[in-house]
Amino acid sequence: MTRWLCVGRAVAAGVVVGVGESVVSAVVPGAGRGDSARSSVADGVWPRAFPLAEVPESAGVSSWVFGMGRVDASGRVGDRAVVAALGWGRAQRCELGVLAGSVLLRAHPDGLYGLSGPGYVVVPARARSRCGISAGDRVLLAGSPQRGVLLVHPPVVVEAALAERHAAVLGVSLDE
Repeated sequence: MTRWLCVGRAVAAGVVVGVGESVVSAVVPGAGRGDSARSSVADGVWPRAFPLAEVPESAGVSSWVFGMGRVDASGRVGDRAVVAALGWGRAQRCELGVLAGSVLLRAHPDGLYGLSGPGYVVVPARARSRCGISAGDRVLLAGSPQRGVLLVHPPVVVEAALAERHAAVLGVSLDE
């Protein structure tokens, strides 16, 4: 017994495309263009729908801007979008500290540190050493325009901060 399946625009042109005894339901042209995603393909065979992703609820617009940057041999690192969101220009002066394994740069008119170029800050060797940051490391930059701060998080800090979240998403124990 031969089954027939009308496919997409070929129907409008009066052409019918024949399909052999087995119906391939993986690709159904026209689905999503007004046709119900739950329409029957053939003899009660339904396409399988992917579950919708759950988006975590937010308390509103985030007060942080995030980016990634690679640290070069001189300690220069940056992400232009993060620095631009802070409103920092080349003349911006900052004070610098190391807190909980991350580098904190805070806008301060009498700060000893500045930007090395558009969108770049220099993390001094002593701060890089204290945080375990090496040349070539990709670090997470977190800027808060409201607070006038930029945090530089090394990979080990990011991993520790996300360990519990990753375990929950993957459904595993932190001990594994």
